[in-house]
Amino acid sequence: MSFKAIIFDCDGVIVDTETISNNIFKAKLAALGHSLTEQDIQTLFTGYTTEKNLETVANILGYSLPENFKSELKAAYQAEMERHLECIPGIPEILHNLNCPFAMATNAHRSDMEFKLAKLELGQIFTQRFCVEDVEQPKPSPDLYLLASKNLGVQVKECLVIEDSIAGIRAGVAAGMTVFAYSEQMNESEQLKAGASRCFESMIELKHQLDEIGLSRKIFT
Repeated sequence: MSFKAIIFDCDGVIVDTETISNNIFKAKLAALGHSLTEQDIQTLFTGYTTEKNLETVANILGYSLPENFKSELKAAYQAEMERHLECIPGIPEILHNLNCPFAMATNAHRSDMEFKLAKLELGQIFTQRFCVEDVEQPKPSPDLYLLASKNLGVQVKECLVIEDSIAGIRAGVAAGMTVFAYSEQMNESEQLKAGASRCFESMIELKHQLDEIGLSRKIFT
C-alpha cells in the first residue's frame, strides 16, 4: 500500500463521543418505552448526523418527536462533553508522530467540532478540518472525504481514511479511498462488510500499522 495523506474521522476515532451520544439516545428511547441493544444503537446511530439520528428516532417511535426532544438531547450531550470528553487513548501520540499531511472530516456541526478540538487542544494540530456544513451531503456520501482530499492536494487513491462507523466507512470507500476501521466498540465483521480494508482494536495497533506503511515515526516498542 502506498499513501501520501491520512484523513481522520472525529467522533469515535479522535474523541470518545460516540459512547456519550449513543448512551444518551439509548436512555431517551428507553424513557419512551423502546429498549435497544448496543448493536442496535451502533447500527442505527453511530456516524450519522444529529438530524439523521432524530429522523431515525421518530421512525422507531412511529410518531413525531416531542417539541423539547432535540433541545433536551443537545443539552444532555453538551453537559456530558463538558464533564467527560477525552481523546481516544493513544491518539495524541499518533498525531504528533505522523510524517505525512493529514486532515479531519466529520459529520459533526462546526460549532461541535470546534468545541471538541478546543477543549482537547487539538485545534492547532488539525489545520485542515471539514464538517457537515462544508458539503451538500454528509456521510455516508463521499463528499467530505473528497473535499479533504482536494484541499490536501492528494489523489483519492493515495488517501488513507481512519474511521469507525459504518456510515463513515462507506463514505471513504465511495470516495475511492482505503479505509482502516477502529473496532474497539464496533462490530468488526460489519466494518469489513462495509468495505474496510483492515480493522484495529487499539491506537497502539494502528500506530504499528502506520509505522509499517511509512506514515509515522516509530516510537512504540
